[in-house]
Amino acid sequence: MKVLNPLFLDELRARLEEAGDNARMLLNLRRRMARIRVFDPACGSGNFLVIAYKEMRAIDAVINARRKEEGRRSDIPLTNFRGIELRDFPAEIARLALIIAEYQCDVLYRGQKEALAEFLPLDAENWITCGNALRLDWLSVCPATGTGVRLHADDLFHTPLEQTQIDFENEGGETYICGNPPYRGFTWQSGDQKSDIESIFSDRTGSWKSLDYVTGWFMKAADYGTKTNSAAAFVSTNSICQGEQVPILWPLILGQT
Repeated sequence: MKVLNPLFLDELRARLEEAGDNARMLLNLRRRMARIRVFDPACGSGNFLVIAYKEMRAIDAVINARRKEEGRRSDIPLTNFRGIELRDFPAEIARLALIIAEYQCDVLYRGQKEALAEFLPLDAENWITCGNALRLDWLSVCPATGTGVRLHADDLFHTPLEQTQIDFENEGGETYICGNPPYRGFTWQSGDQKSDIESIFSDRTGSWKSLDYVTGWFMKAADYGTKTNSAAAFVSTNSICQGEQVPILWPLILGQT
């Protein structure tokens, strides 16, 4: 919540408070939230995505109550909560965790009968990408504009596991990037991790060997922000904000604004 609140949830709650009981302002906020995308490019089993979804559903429920529309089906789609995870199994758990979160919110805000009616059968679509976030083009996961995005991941609900390609509608709303990427100082990075950092920074600075592994996510987020309406916040170590990494990393990031 120390990441998600200042990133975008506090602002949504402020707009909710500002709207009061004004039906049109509440409707506009609800429509805005239906287009917001939350993107965790190091999602693990999906904690950040699940919490963001539940907090947005709580705001959505208040809007519905003020508009006298209790029990209304939410317009917030699970496919707007997208992630990248290096390992297959956690990527599938992240998707399942979001499905369960949707069910729990439906039970809480709509009732168990309505929630059960829509929970099964489980959707075979997959919107969590399994891959290396520092090698993937993030615009292929959350494009700025366009009609769709194709995601690739193993599907937990097929036996044997098969590679799936699913197209999703993309309306190009706000994108909020968040998560808890791996830190790893250069001394403790594997050969592959050093290669990842080199691929991102070698054309930008000759001092890239001094950078922590987590800086790759910061740089990719800055690059992504030049093409999209987005903001980013990550859990990180203070090593990137003090010492020798500061004059290497931050001029590159600030230069993208």
